[in-house]
Amino acid sequence: MNKVGTGIIETDRMILRRFKTEDAQEMFDGWCNDPEVTKFLTWAPHGNVEVTKMLLNDWVPRYENGDYFNWGMELKETGKLIGNISVVQVREDIGEALIGYCMSRAYWGNG
Repeated sequence: MNKVGTGIIETDRMILRRFKTEDAQEMFDGWCNDPEVTKFLTWAPHGNVEVTKMLLNDWVPRYENGDYFNWGMELKETGKLIGNISVVQVREDIGEALIGYCMSRAYWGNG
């Protein structure tokens, strides 16, 4: 499997990009504190923005490693960060990657 890390991916409506530590408040307000969003995730809703900051302090340095894949989902039109998508498991033996995502409830059902 050719691992190229978390590069920018653009669609008609979104930019998938690396997270920055400055994204903490927008993440917390948008989805990290929402029990409906986190209901089926491996982590509980964040009780405060400091938890989100700690998460980003863990994620951001991992980008230097070429086998870390975690994108922020940013709306092109507004620049608003609305969720994340990441590779949660890699099976190199069969060339498979499992993807997980979550996003702000305000954007559910918009295609």
